[in-house]
Amino acid sequence: MAKGNKQESRSVLKLSYEAFERGDSVQARALAKAVLAGKVGKDEEKAASELARLLSIEGAVVAETPSAVAHELISRTIVPLRPYLFVAAVGFAFIGLVILAAWRY
Repeated sequence: MAKGNKQESRSVLKLSYEAFERGDSVQARALAKAVLAGKVGKDEEKAASELARLLSIEGAVVAETPSAVAHELISRTIVPLRPYLFVAAVGFAFIGLVILAAWRY
């Protein structure tokens, strides 16, 4: 006989934090937004108090509510725009130099 998988109830916040720790910011943001939208598990309050202690840094304490922890995870997974702008500027400069070289020679 096959044994059934007993899956313990997992908190959506805890899953979001695990994705954040793995470096998967897309999944972490999606799960944190799901918490803000109201899709929560049974253990959200307990997980929120544990994660608030982990996410709190000196001078900035995170409240022990699921929404505050979700907001903190979302703010930590924002992708900065500056590197993309820098790469775009370098790409345009390169294309401009190639066009200039082709036109000149």
